[in-house]
Amino acid sequence: MEPVGRSWIVITLFAATACGSSPPPAPSPGPGTGNAQSITGRERIGWSQSASSVSELATFQYAIYVDGARSVMTDTSCSTTTSSDGYACSGKLPAMSNGSHSLELATFVDADGDIVEGARSPALAVSVSALTAPQVATWTARETATTDGLTLRVDRLAQGLDRPVDAAFAPDGRLFIAQRGGRIRLFVEGQLQPQDALTPEAGEQEAGAETLSLAIDPEFERTHFIFVVHIAQSNRGSVFRLSRYRELRGRLAERAVLFEAEAPAAPASAVSRFGPDGKLYLAANGGAAQGRLFRLAPDGTLPRDQAGTTPAIAAGVEDARGLGWDPVSGLLWIADESAESAHVSGLTLSSPPIRAVVRARNTVDAGIRSMKFYTSDAIPEMRNEALLASAEGYILRLRFATDDPTQIERSSRLLENAVGPIHVVTVSPDGWIYFCTDDSLGRLAANH
Repeated sequence: MEPVGRSWIVITLFAATACGSSPPPAPSPGPGTGNAQSITGRERIGWSQSASSVSELATFQYAIYVDGARSVMTDTSCSTTTSSDGYACSGKLPAMSNGSHSLELATFVDADGDIVEGARSPALAVSVSALTAPQVATWTARETATTDGLTLRVDRLAQGLDRPVDAAFAPDGRLFIAQRGGRIRLFVEGQLQPQDALTPEAGEQEAGAETLSLAIDPEFERTHFIFVVHIAQSNRGSVFRLSRYRELRGRLAERAVLFEAEAPAAPASAVSRFGPDGKLYLAANGGAAQGRLFRLAPDGTLPRDQAGTTPAIAAGVEDARGLGWDPVSGLLWIADESAESAHVSGLTLSSPPIRAVVRARNTVDAGIRSMKFYTSDAIPEMRNEALLASAEGYILRLRFATDDPTQIERSSRLLENAVGPIHVVTVSPDGWIYFCTDDSLGRLAANH
């Protein structure tokens, strides 16, 4: 019997253990080929797994390809009893945008550090339609009112994005938009440029490399440096890879790899931002709340005011989504998610040797995607508030209490169910709020 409250999609998968360096055999076809199954994207995917014993079964791991992009399946479990089809297994689906997708499964084993993977299963077609925030096919310029009486204008500036994960403005007003597949787009003077600032071929060469975050050098006007975090494959397995690029006439070039850290055997998440101290902070997940917060010098080295041999200054990050500094209190806030909820955790940095100390942990609704503090005077009613993008279809506004900045004094939502899932939120140099949905770039501005 299926567990109450949990949905499933099923593909039948048969594989055997690798002998030596031989890959597991290709998965067999399963149900669901042909017309796309309609899902919410929150289901588990199930399959049957053949193995000679439970011990052998325990050596298997599984990769899922979504439209050809590989990730290691997380939260997998298998029955300890077998049937004629093998052991019943299931795993958590990775995050997917609304719309049609092709899913393929593959079995692999870790042979002394070398990944030995079999061929992919035949494709399973699915159509994702989120439960609480269905994708809005069309939305146009309009006005929206906030709960505190503020009227903002909503504009759709561009379409054609593909799974945006982060965005940052250069001081000159150009907006760099990172897409999960590895491309970085450039929005200049009201136009989404047809030529990519970065393509996977120009950046990460490894199969399955995905972009997770980007950060603009505070000295960009002098250096033209942009820092990009990828999840990539190395001879040590999956790694978070921090690379530095120099922007030259709208293209990112002169790549230099500055730092690598082990990534979990699960969908990876990471966010990087420069702090007020000029150091680069990188929050990366690690599975089972074993993620870490790293603090690096801009050249990727260990800052002199940190002790030890590792740039990690805190542990316990679950699923890193956002990172930002409260301009009033100076607290560093990390937004992350667990399986059931999301949190914003406030940290302070100790006197040298630097380490992070958690001061607060507040629960917010699940679905958060990025974070940005609003520090402009263009919309004075929102000054010093934290803005969090939500895949549930809104921007969350958080105001922290004046007498106790570790506590949330007030929260409200912008654009709720108006434009579809929102994955990125940032602020332009002129103080307008920019956001990315599944395929579009939008803007919130004061309606003067």
